[in-house]
Amino acid sequence: MSRTAGKPAGDPAGDPGGDSNGRPARGSSGAGTVAAPAAPEPVADGGARTGEAGSRTQPDPSPRPSPQPRRSAGDAAQGVADLSDSAVLELDDVGVGTRIRRFLLSPPALLTLIMSLLAVLVNRHRLGLDLAGGRLLPPESLGQTWASYLGSWHPVGGGSAAPPPAALAVLGILGLPVGSPTVALSLLLLAALPLAALSAYRATRTLSVSRRRRALIAAAYGLLPPAIAGLSQGRLDVVVPYLLLPLVLSGIVSVLRTGAVRRSGSWLSTAAATALGIAVIGAFAPLLHLLLLAVALIGFVMIPAPRVKTMRRGVGLFAVVLLPIGLLVPWPAVVVQRPEVLLHGVGAVVPEQMPSWLQLLALDPGGAGSVPWIGAVVVLAALVALVLRPSRTMLPGLGLVVLGLAAVLLLGHEPIRPLVGGSPRPGFTGSALLLVGCGLLWIVLLAGRNVPARWQWMDDLGQRWGSAWDKSWSAASWVGIAVLCAGAVALGASGPLTAGPPFDLPVLAPSLSAELARDNTSVLVVGSKGEPVRLTRSRTARFGDDDIAPLRATGARLARVADALRGGQPGETSAAIADMAATGVQFIVLPTAAQGTRALAASGGLARSAPPTTDGRPVLRVVRPVPGAELLGPALAEQARTGAAPPIEPGVSGVLAPADPPQVAIQVAPGAEGRLLVVAANDEPGWQASVDNRSVPVVRGWGHQVAVPVRGMPSEVRVERSDVARTALLLGEGALLLLVVGTALPSRRRRRG
Repeated sequence: MSRTAGKPAGDPAGDPGGDSNGRPARGSSGAGTVAAPAAPEPVADGGARTGEAGSRTQPDPSPRPSPQPRRSAGDAAQGVADLSDSAVLELDDVGVGTRIRRFLLSPPALLTLIMSLLAVLVNRHRLGLDLAGGRLLPPESLGQTWASYLGSWHPVGGGSAAPPPAALAVLGILGLPVGSPTVALSLLLLAALPLAALSAYRATRTLSVSRRRRALIAAAYGLLPPAIAGLSQGRLDVVVPYLLLPLVLSGIVSVLRTGAVRRSGSWLSTAAATALGIAVIGAFAPLLHLLLLAVALIGFVMIPAPRVKTMRRGVGLFAVVLLPIGLLVPWPAVVVQRPEVLLHGVGAVVPEQMPSWLQLLALDPGGAGSVPWIGAVVVLAALVALVLRPSRTMLPGLGLVVLGLAAVLLLGHEPIRPLVGGSPRPGFTGSALLLVGCGLLWIVLLAGRNVPARWQWMDDLGQRWGSAWDKSWSAASWVGIAVLCAGAVALGASGPLTAGPPFDLPVLAPSLSAELARDNTSVLVVGSKGEPVRLTRSRTARFGDDDIAPLRATGARLARVADALRGGQPGETSAAIADMAATGVQFIVLPTAAQGTRALAASGGLARSAPPTTDGRPVLRVVRPVPGAELLGPALAEQARTGAAPPIEPGVSGVLAPADPPQVAIQVAPGAEGRLLVVAANDEPGWQASVDNRSVPVVRGWGHQVAVPVRGMPSEVRVERSDVARTALLLGEGALLLLVVGTALPSRRRRRG
């Protein structure tokens, strides 16, 4: 049984038919009335009470609970006889069926249901729990994902000690409840539409706008063309911000306007939760992370606040700006050193094309899943809202639009080569257009608010046109939502993201995959001209491999090897295969059958044919790969130390030594002086070597590999990399994460008895 108190006649109205959160006021059909209990007699001495002995007591500073509505001093002076109808409590008898019906027909419930149905239609061709394709390479298992993130050395590109992307940690955390990052990502992608719509609906809960209008705006956000295109193309650098962006923007506003947070102390949890959301966005889309920091800094300067809350705002700004960087360390260092990560985001390298400015103004990022001119509906609605009902509260939305367009201009200004190589290409504009879409929808949403008469001439103009807007808003909004739905359903199911093995990624035959894992050797995948070359150990490419920064010399060397293999010239091809064999490559995948035939003929006996991939690409088997290390005799050792290329003659070689870089431990038999142990890993700072527990210098073999001189007597040789610094950094990062998560959890204040 619910109780609602009547509203005084002079009470100013908020949103028509609802409260500040958009909840409609319920009537009293079938309700009875109960008179409120009589008020105590007024005391003439200003509220002080007199006891039986005539002693005066202090007034109680806290009001006591009472079913009677709070009255002013004038009402108290009139006594009980002048009580109006507002002092009558109305009782509404609500049954279970009525409550269920109201819940199912509420705007958030209908929004969830409709967006879930649209999600099924948009993903009708990729309903599965193993989604991959486009920019989404297949993730590793849960244990391997955490091992890749926690490890200080990665067997990608011949070996790299560069920090892995922080997105691997996010995938690892998401995969914990279901036991697999692949399943977690698939569920997240399939449920992206309703989750994003609910995120937008939740972010607008503090506005004095009806829930129906909030739900319509949330549905429009869930159907924005950049989000649908990012989903179809497997772009986690768009999908993850798509889910979190409304909540993060709302959190930034709440932190900067501390008065918007109702409960004392909740501003700190809001700041921590906002910082955590920004960190997750920054793990996938560094450019959008930078834009959000700009929003926070500009808002700190532009949003006014009382002086008494300046310290709180400063602490909140500190949390929002610095905590995400601390949670992502050392990934931000890679972003600063390699600006291509800032523009291209996290994900596999794919062909990119910059849309025209007319497409961008219609929120069309280009590529699969995007419908031309559909986004113009949102742009047109925002322009109409600015003309018919302008308001100063729309200025933050305009700021987001300007900031997003500036990011689009930066992405298309000059093509940049991706982190792992390939031809220069522009960045994808999806995440920047999401920010533009948020600004436009903010303008449309605020056009539905009640405009106070005390605002300036801009708002007086809005009042003049307000009635015309209210009459046309409802019908136009439904038409716009229908247009966005049609575009999403029509082309949202297209794109490279599919269930099962992606068609654009070569998959080795099962026997070759098992051989790779057993022998701990590598596979080299050569793409077409202008595409990156992927060199991975024990498996084909997985999510995060294209985001591990290789040595600059490594990228150039792999590009030369790929050109030689595609060309098929006898001398160049055999030298390229010998170089790859010394690095531990056992299989080479080429783009076309003709190129595979030419490379096999020019290999000089260093390679043989192997079963093709599932998509028909030719595969060459290297005759003698070096899985871990190779002990060279004095003659070959001299050549290796001078930087010469490995020999192309099949019979000229050293002794293979089983090892698993970066931890190598080998017992060397007695032999000639001047020998050299060459490890199948790129030489970079951080390698340490010892012979019989005595430290020895690390030299370079074959121009780029780790090598250790070996004496003629029997000895134990160890080569390793220290994990102390990485472990200490991860411990500090984990402690900071626990602190932020614990602070972000909402807490209830204890009630005073």
